[in-house]
Amino acid sequence: MSEMIQKAGKSKLRRYFVTALVLALVITGGLFAYAYTTATTSLSVTGATADYASITDNMTVPSYNVFGSYRGAIQAGNLFNVTPDTNYTGDIGINVYLDNIDQIGYKYSFFLVKVQLVDGGGSYVDVEGIDKPLSLNSGEVSFVSTNMTGGTTYYIKLTGGVYRAFPWAYLTGAGGAYAPSFTAEVVQAGL
Repeated sequence: MSEMIQKAGKSKLRRYFVTALVLALVITGGLFAYAYTTATTSLSVTGATADYASITDNMTVPSYNVFGSYRGAIQAGNLFNVTPDTNYTGDIGINVYLDNIDQIGYKYSFFLVKVQLVDGGGSYVDVEGIDKPLSLNSGEVSFVSTNMTGGTTYYIKLTGGVYRAFPWAYLTGAGGAYAPSFTAEVVQAGL
């Protein structure tokens, strides 16, 4: 083979080029031959019968009256129930949104509620273990839990809040809504 390379060209650069070309053909030829001697297999997978968690509304927060230029309190109660599937063993994230800030901003000059993720006994199940505020300035909170048991129901609770309404003269001329609206979603946390 060396004689063939030397005859192919008179300069060293040509010899290196031809040697590299022959070496590349030998290597890639071996790869193609290897591909014909491999085998395949499939994973064993069970099809889904449900989502990894469900979330349902469970509104038990008492109603309240809004007056013009009035500062009031919002009482505690449940907002949502969260139940992981019995076969899901991963971590869960939950996002809670105050979803009509654009509407209640017409009626309230200030609005703040605190929410938490707890079990049936009222113990925190999120990694931070704190109440989180939802307000006109911050309309989203997130919870992450690493210790939720499948098949057990957990609660997103509103622990209380405060508001201040605009003066009555302004409330009658403005659009918007008095009733705050909340949305929650369950997301997979990690893999």
